[in-house]
Amino acid sequence: MTLKKIFARFAVLMCFVSILPAVATASAQSILSHNATAFESPEAAFDGSNGLSYWLDKTFANKRIHVLKIDLNHPQVHMRASTSNERGLTPSEFAASSGAVAVINGDFFDGTKQPVGLAVGLGQLWPKSADTKDWSFLACTLSNDCIVDPYNHVTPLKPEWTTVVGGWQVLLDPGFEWTRDDDANCGEFCKTEHPRTVVGLSADRNTMWWVVVEGRQGSLTGLSLFDLTKVMLNLGAEYALNLDGGGSTGLILNGKRVNGRPFNEPAERRVANCLGITLGTP
Repeated sequence: MTLKKIFARFAVLMCFVSILPAVATASAQSILSHNATAFESPEAAFDGSNGLSYWLDKTFANKRIHVLKIDLNHPQVHMRASTSNERGLTPSEFAASSGAVAVINGDFFDGTKQPVGLAVGLGQLWPKSADTKDWSFLACTLSNDCIVDPYNHVTPLKPEWTTVVGGWQVLLDPGFEWTRDDDANCGEFCKTEHPRTVVGLSADRNTMWWVVVEGRQGSLTGLSLFDLTKVMLNLGAEYALNLDGGGSTGLILNGKRVNGRPFNEPAERRVANCLGITLGTP
């Protein structure tokens, strides 16, 4: 499928997306190094002691780029994605119902809240869900052995994958890096600055990053995919996958949404699926 056809498909998908009401803000304090601002939470500091570290990235001026760094070797950290019975929740609702301490939105979706790509939650494959050549995904086992599926490749489902969330486009893969030319060839979806959600993995796949970029808030315009790739490179990612963005973009920490909402869509959007982290035994 050509890029033109892919984004024509996006246009159709996004016509079906629900828009709901509500706005939240987050206070912050400086408790981390490397030019970072950590989320101030009454429940937990997200300072790395539980395998999770949060800060605001300062790669670009006048941008709000939220980063959650996840130690996949930490014994308390467990990945958790939505099941098909949990479709259509907002990220905040999924956090509340699943007990996840951290949540981001997941895959692009259609009017029935069916993810476009492969989806697995709690080891259960979503009905009508499969990998395609045009889509990619993040997959994790119960022991946090995680991979980013290569673009332009169909991968059979493995029974050990308990968490799978799809996305488009792969931004980083060994030997591949999304460029400004890729933005130009892709068109408006890629080169326009939008709110974004992206996941990344280190070369040894022991560290995961979640990055949520705010946008459509006056001077806070978001990022292009090229600039988003630069953020992931600066963090140290070897693999990176763009998830659904725009009005779907959301990061929940301890039940609080830390990212601001687009001015034209002040409430959290109901999405197909979410990716979460629970602490303790699975």
